[in-house]
Amino acid sequence: MAHDPSRIRGSTTRRAFIATAGAASAFSLAGCMDTLESAADETAAINTVAVESDQDGEFYHPTQENIESGVYSPLTRPLFIYVNHATLEENPDLIGSFVQFYFEGQHDFARETGYYAATDEVRDGNMGEFQAVLDDLGLDPDPANAEGTVECSGSNTVAPVTDAAGEDFEAEHKGVTVAVNPEGTGAGFEDFSTGGSDIQSASREILDEEAEQAEENGVEYSHYEIGWDGLSVVKHADNDWMEEVTLDELHEVWRFESEITQWSDIREDYPDDEVELWGRDDDSGTFDYFTREINGEIGSIRTDYSAHTDTGSIMEGVAENQYAFGWGGVGYFTELGGTPGEALDVEETDDEDE
Repeated sequence: MAHDPSRIRGSTTRRAFIATAGAASAFSLAGCMDTLESAADETAAINTVAVESDQDGEFYHPTQENIESGVYSPLTRPLFIYVNHATLEENPDLIGSFVQFYFEGQHDFARETGYYAATDEVRDGNMGEFQAVLDDLGLDPDPANAEGTVECSGSNTVAPVTDAAGEDFEAEHKGVTVAVNPEGTGAGFEDFSTGGSDIQSASREILDEEAEQAEENGVEYSHYEIGWDGLSVVKHADNDWMEEVTLDELHEVWRFESEITQWSDIREDYPDDEVELWGRDDDSGTFDYFTREINGEIGSIRTDYSAHTDTGSIMEGVAENQYAFGWGGVGYFTELGGTPGEALDVEETDDEDE
């Protein structure tokens, strides 16, 4: 059965983000939005803020064109999966066949879930490098014999892509379950580096201390780039004073022991109202990437903000307060019907699986 990118993915209860321009349908976040709690049946809206580029000093929204051209920098990053060689050897028909299937459809899986495809060279390189791993291990996976559970740890950001691959693989192999546990890149690497999972989804590369832990535990692995993501800086749609933000301003807002508490602390002509800040928690690869690129060091950030394990909760929070300001993966914005730079309505729905 060929991969069908037209299939609609759904969850029993989800928060749908519907574009103001009138798009009424929405994809689910492949299970990652299931934790959102039900709220009042109200509609609010969010929007992305244009961010200064470190390439040319201009301001850009995280659109596909800007991300793939490289100008939406430094807030563009590659997405990865890591493959545990030990469990690959234990069940090559399952793990090996799933990884091959993932690579064959990785462009579709990334685009379906609101992210951006890597180049054909990257995809072909993944397939060649993984084949080399199989050859080194003396393995020849047979997808006809695939059965069991693929345990996938890691990134909340990358989880929708891995879950999309898993859903399609399950549809072709009835004895297979692909279990995706999006606990965050950091928490996922803790599990992966002790041999606790087969596949690690990651929104950053493994850190030295995580690699050392894996080595100490005898966990050998290989890693592969499966797409691109941009980090979106978001505001409430009724915020009509901030259209763009410089990298210095982002740093001043989010740095450790920041003294910015009101919008007017950012620019004098902004309102004298308190800024309500939303972002990812420190188990997240998105957190690691943002703090490194904006504040110069992984983990360096102010402590008085609302930290969340998933980007959907951040979008929800920003949509509920005109003076809110936050950041998270842009895939959670675009995959649900939004266009960066245009307002995106947020409303509560209770849709059945499609």
